Amino acid sequence: MASDENDVIQIFDGSGDDRDQPDHIDAPAQPAAISSWKILVVDDDLDVHEATEFALRKVSILGRSLELIHAHSGQEADRIFNKYQDIAVVLLDVVMEEEHAGLHLVRKLREQGHSKTRIILRTGHPGYAPESRIIRDYDINDYRTKDELTRTRLITTLTASIRAYDYINTLEQTRSGLELIIQSTRDLYSRRSFDLFAQGVLVQLAALLHLEPEGAICAIGPAQEGSDTLMRLPIIAGLGRFSEQIGLDIASVPGIDINSLCTLPFDSHEPVLINKSIAMRFAANRDRELLVYFEHAGGVDNDALSLLRLFSGNLALCFENLALIKRLDELAFVDQKLGIPNHNAYFRKLSDIIDIHDRHCHVALVSIDEAPQFAVAFGMEFVDRLIMAVHARMKTMIADNIFVARLGEFRLAVIDDSCRIGESILSSIFEHAFILDDNSITLSATIGVVREGVESRESVAVDRAVRTTLLRAAQKTPGKAMLYTPDLEDNIARSVHLRSGLHDALRNGDITFHFQPQIALTTGTIIGAEILARWTFEGEPISPALFIPLAEKSGLISDLTFQAVVAAGRFVARRKQMLLPELRVSLNLSISDINQKGFVPRLLRHVQEARLGPDNLQFEITESFAMQSASEGATVISQLKDAGFRLSLDDFGTGFSSLSYLDRLPIDEVKIDRSFVSPLQVVTARQSIAASTQTIADNLGLEVLAEGVETVEQHQILRFIGVKYVQGFLYGRPMPENDFVSWEKDWDMSRVITQ
Repeated sequence: MASDENDVIQIFDGSGDDRDQPDHIDAPAQPAAISSWKILVVDDDLDVHEATEFALRKVSILGRSLELIHAHSGQEADRIFNKYQDIAVVLLDVVMEEEHAGLHLVRKLREQGHSKTRIILRTGHPGYAPESRIIRDYDINDYRTKDELTRTRLITTLTASIRAYDYINTLEQTRSGLELIIQSTRDLYSRRSFDLFAQGVLVQLAALLHLEPEGAICAIGPAQEGSDTLMRLPIIAGLGRFSEQIGLDIASVPGIDINSLCTLPFDSHEPVLINKSIAMRFAANRDRELLVYFEHAGGVDNDALSLLRLFSGNLALCFENLALIKRLDELAFVDQKLGIPNHNAYFRKLSDIIDIHDRHCHVALVSIDEAPQFAVAFGMEFVDRLIMAVHARMKTMIADNIFVARLGEFRLAVIDDSCRIGESILSSIFEHAFILDDNSITLSATIGVVREGVESRESVAVDRAVRTTLLRAAQKTPGKAMLYTPDLEDNIARSVHLRSGLHDALRNGDITFHFQPQIALTTGTIIGAEILARWTFEGEPISPALFIPLAEKSGLISDLTFQAVVAAGRFVARRKQMLLPELRVSLNLSISDINQKGFVPRLLRHVQEARLGPDNLQFEITESFAMQSASEGATVISQLKDAGFRLSLDDFGTGFSSLSYLDRLPIDEVKIDRSFVSPLQVVTARQSIAASTQTIADNLGLEVLAEGVETVEQHQILRFIGVKYVQGFLYGRPMPENDFVSWEKDWDMSRVITQ
């Protein structure tokens, strides 16, 4: 495009002395590696490019040289901006390929986001672009006519623009650094383990300083003043040449200025420059210590150092927060006496494997049988040491990486996500004695194991299954291991359901009572009746063998006993009203009842309220109770005996007690258990336990009643060996009160033995 003489830039002022002298404006010493300022000259006049190049040769501003980039049109300048992202200043002509090409470029550059670049508008035709309108409507930083830009003024204008550009860059870097600090703090706060935290610290530090680490480490360990402790800190994260040193102590890593690190003040997070490295030392709650060591090849300017100080303050807070979380985690998930995972850790581990990662695992609960006795005899400290010995052997015999937690005082939980543990390997742990304080201690354990078969793939279901298995093992096979099967859980669920139903039945009076006749064998006379509880639940008759033990375990047996006393009282009273012969009712007493302090006085009070007494009521106690504790058994029996009641020893011969107790306890009658009546045969009758029992009873002056008589042959044999009283289905089944009265009217011994 044509131009007049005004297009010629005046690059010299009045004196020519400075023509060959280099200009240095505000030039502090800087490293040689610092890049130059990029200046884009946009003009369609080649003379202007040459004159500008000549005027700015050997000029440096703010310690950096100038790099001129040339464009001869607005379109070319636009392409150059897409290539270079760090153009500091644009010397832009207004009139080029179009009348307002320069102004169009200004608007386009600003719209594209090039806000940092300083734009100096130069024109040789002021009339085409009046200064007041241009300054108002366009985002430019200076407006000059070409004839006023002497060399000195050009340098002055560039210096002001570059200084502004540098200041904007500094502000932006500071803002970016602050944003990075905020982001990194948030990131570090989100890390819940020391190793992830340490890795994050090194990555964020490199990003903040815009430096590639030559080598960097993070070491975390117990906090304690002194260089010896610092040198023993283990490295848990490393970058650069230290990336393979994780796990080593600081003192073991080559190439670190240990002496300088040892001079770092304890619990001061101020960053310290050591040659071409940065070090920071932190302590959290005087409990844990963090050391950061960062080597670099580049320089760290004052702005970066200021950001680093701010970052280190936030880092100290993050580290203290993480240390507190870890401490709380230890309190929540670690057994404080043994330092091994606890009940909470067990649930978290189980949930992590099953609920989160949907993996299979084997789970076991191990209950040490002798631990309660040891706790009483030697104290819990001794038991804790035993638990640790079992824990250590588990780790050795199964696998060191299995998860073992302490559940309660005497129980351990084992989780194996490799699915290798089973009943045999867990049982084998207790095959050999444990050595404690040079003493050989033999232990046994009841173990429940879940390997498969749990219908719901949820951690709570698996936990319930393994607890169910341990409970069943303790009930059925104490001291041994049991494998989970689905029916175990069904039985437990039914037991819970029955317990609730039994509670309601006792409260609502739904338990009924039947009476089974007791017969004089030689005469056929009805001499009494045993009162027996019956329960129908949800339309199904429940066996006494099931609900009586359930009542004992649930603490409901006393209510059942007292209701039986009331029923016996009604039975006796009705017989009196009907002018029937008086019978003696035999009532079973539960072991758990008699073991309750003050039970006998309460029982006698209920007996009195039911208008019963020794003439029409006798009590049966089991052999297992009578021999369980001779002194306690004698006390209870003596209280009943002193009140005038007859006592019968039930289930005789099924226990392992000494016969001498029969001579010492005030028993009136012995009941031969049905298990000794069923196998009776004529040819072996004299050698049978039933015959021996009768002989012993005769010698001690005791009466004998045989129960469970079901055949005429058994009837004849019992009569042959001298038994006087009998009870069984052969004579009459347990019957409700009304049915008993009807049966009694038709009773005839001769019809029974001739059928």
